[in-house]
Amino acid sequence: MKKYLGIYCLFMVLLARNLSSQQINLDQTITRAARGVEEVLPQGTMVAILNFVSPSETFSDHVIEELTGKLVTGRKITIVDRRSLALIREEMSLQLSGDVSDESAQAIGRMLGAQSIVSGNLTNMGTFYRFRVRVINVETAAIQTQVSLDLQNDSQVAFLLGSTSANVQVTVPEAFAPSINSINVPGNALAEKLAWLQRSADSHNTYIIEVNRNETIDPHVLEYRGTINITIILRGVGGNRIIRLRSPGFMIRITSNVNLIIDNNITIQGHNQNAYDLIYVNGGKLILNSGASISGNGANRGVWINNNGTFEMNGGTISGNTAGGGGNGGGIHIGSDGIGHFIMNGGTISNNNAIQGGGVEVMEGTFTMNGGIISNNISTEGGGVSVRSGGTFHMRGGTITGNTSRDFGGGVFLHGGTFIKTGGNITGYGNDPNNGNVVRDRAGNILSRRGHAVFVNENLRKETTAGTGVNLSDRDTGRWD
Repeated sequence: MKKYLGIYCLFMVLLARNLSSQQINLDQTITRAARGVEEVLPQGTMVAILNFVSPSETFSDHVIEELTGKLVTGRKITIVDRRSLALIREEMSLQLSGDVSDESAQAIGRMLGAQSIVSGNLTNMGTFYRFRVRVINVETAAIQTQVSLDLQNDSQVAFLLGSTSANVQVTVPEAFAPSINSINVPGNALAEKLAWLQRSADSHNTYIIEVNRNETIDPHVLEYRGTINITIILRGVGGNRIIRLRSPGFMIRITSNVNLIIDNNITIQGHNQNAYDLIYVNGGKLILNSGASISGNGANRGVWINNNGTFEMNGGTISGNTAGGGGNGGGIHIGSDGIGHFIMNGGTISNNNAIQGGGVEVMEGTFTMNGGIISNNISTEGGGVSVRSGGTFHMRGGTITGNTSRDFGGGVFLHGGTFIKTGGNITGYGNDPNNGNVVRDRAGNILSRRGHAVFVNENLRKETTAGTGVNLSDRDTGRWD
């Protein structure tokens, strides 16, 4: 009897070890889920990570951000930033942190120009969690794959779910810790921290500026002569922090060899008397991440990119800016005294105003749109985007919708330059009178033959929606509609 009892005990121990070995930590779970998504999708597929349902918003946000990072790093598919769903969430009255029906997911995917939608959920299985991610085809609603993994209920999971207790040792995940090579800038007010950087910044360093209250500053130049490769991260602490401009001028001018990352919980706020762009990227690099915004510059543009500068928009919002003095590019202006480069991976450009290019004006340089939304901007020509003779606009993903032009090109207007559309979605009033881009005069009259979606000339225009599968180029001949 003792012999059989011993064999039974050994069997149970081995079984328990085997079951335990199938449970993996959160980082491993997200990595395997990302690989499972990549395996079933063709190269270059436009994907929107819609939602992840769990008992904790913190846990869901962490999963979505980490899964996005893994898929972006894999470089096989193109990701639509989740934060750019904000406008669609309001329009469809949906809470994307909760469950979303397949029908709603399809509708959202179409509006974003996505070909596939990723969603997931977490289920408590007692001693561990079941972690599921599935991929849905936007056009057919077919489930392309579902990944199901067993997640360890360890201290990291407990921390993110907010269920830690006195007998659990909480280890803060590495994702929340600052880079080991970063330096927290000392000082109280933002002006003090910027002054410290001017005195102390040195080459090949990353500096973190934490803003823990609303601030007002004078125009400031990020220039550190004799140095190279300086990165500055501007981050709000304890909630969204608004930085306002005290006197007229470029609030921030970024020069060569300087990278500025505007991170979470920061609003760069202009005002109606400022005749300068809020941020001037003059040879350096600007990165805008989720949870940040550049807004309210009522007398001039949000961002000007010049002198071989680069702006990478991964999320966030650019809104409520007006190109003053008959200017172009209410949200973003590219070029003028030299070329500029703008890459839009996510985020929203909305409610901006200009003569040409209510959202974006490409004068000299390049605009590559991989994701995000350009919507509800107004101009005389090119409600969403205007491209002039020295510019190139390559649309690979994202959505241009709901913009208004008074004369030509409700969505996109070409005044010379190059336009190539290989992905994404440009709506047109011709078959979408509710949400489509439109050419409408000041009296509210709809104007025909003006290119509600895209206008190059009278013989080359698009009045109806150009969806994800419709490729366009200004080099084509004949009419698109």
